[in-house]
Amino acid sequence: MVAKDVARLWEELRHRDPEEKLGWITQIAQNPTEESIEVLLDVLQQESWFLRDQASRVLASMGEIVLTPLIQYLGSGLWYTRASAVSALGRMGNPRAAGPLVGMLNDPNRTVRDAVWDALVLLCRNELAQPELAAAFDELPEKARRFALDGLVERDAEAAGQVMRHMEDVATVPEPVAPAEGDEADLSWKDVVGGEGEAKQAAR
Repeated sequence: MVAKDVARLWEELRHRDPEEKLGWITQIAQNPTEESIEVLLDVLQQESWFLRDQASRVLASMGEIVLTPLIQYLGSGLWYTRASAVSALGRMGNPRAAGPLVGMLNDPNRTVRDAVWDALVLLCRNELAQPELAAAFDELPEKARRFALDGLVERDAEAAGQVMRHMEDVATVPEPVAPAEGDEADLSWKDVVGGEGEAKQAAR
């Protein structure tokens, strides 16, 4: 796909109505060449939520061929690109995404963190990904591990329990404990592992 073809695709995506845009994105995905994948990944960097969401769903259906570039997009300077890549990885359910997604729990943007929780729940429900998730959680510092596991339990206790059972084969999983008197009950990732101020995070 030469530069003029990519430009033509973008013209189509910009000017067609939503249903036609979706059909066009799906058509691109049916021919998963290096160039067509590049176009779909580029959509994740666009300001249009609709286009990003549709591209994310299509990329998730393409499997292993887009796993590495999606993981690379987790480091994007655009929060909405990171969120879209997270969503695609969660829908894809590939076990290799477990470690990178767990690492995104400390993202400075709340929307991205919410997308990470959703993606981790989807991975928790995938039996093939549970051992990888268990290993990723086990590598966290104790307080961060407890925070992550408690967050999963709140969202899907059954799926989280399955992951914790896998962790028993890797290391001892700390039991959730009530905050000591004087501690804050509503902790965030930055509270347990440190982080930047909210104002500085929001500015990114």
